[in-house]
Amino acid sequence: MSFAISIKRRVRASIPPLIFLAVASYFAWNATRGDRGLVAQQQDRLDLVAAQAQLAHANEDVAQWQNRLQGIGGRTLDLDALDGQARSMLNLVDPADRVVMMGNGTAASGLPAADPGSVIAPAPMPTTTAGQ
Repeated sequence: MSFAISIKRRVRASIPPLIFLAVASYFAWNATRGDRGLVAQQQDRLDLVAAQAQLAHANEDVAQWQNRLQGIGGRTLDLDALDGQARSMLNLVDPADRVVMMGNGTAASGLPAADPGSVIAPAPMPTTTAGQ
């Protein structure tokens, strides 16, 4: 019976250190791997660097657009530059323009370009006579 009593005492004596060990290991794990732990802080630093790079890129875009707006705003509107920019962005050509093919690419139909560097004239416009 004394053997059972000694085991009972040892088990009772080991419960508080085991509870302390469990609590300490919980806090140690959260200090390294938790939501606000060391690993999360490192990830937050990397996210901050990425966000700062995106902000710098956005600021460059804003400055570029402000320069463009200054060029077309107010009384200094350059209609030729505006027309050229609109045609470039919309990928359109005026029927009176001449298109110069450069390089050895292929046309949109998949056929090879006729002669790189040659001038392709637009289709003739129907002529109208004044006074009809």
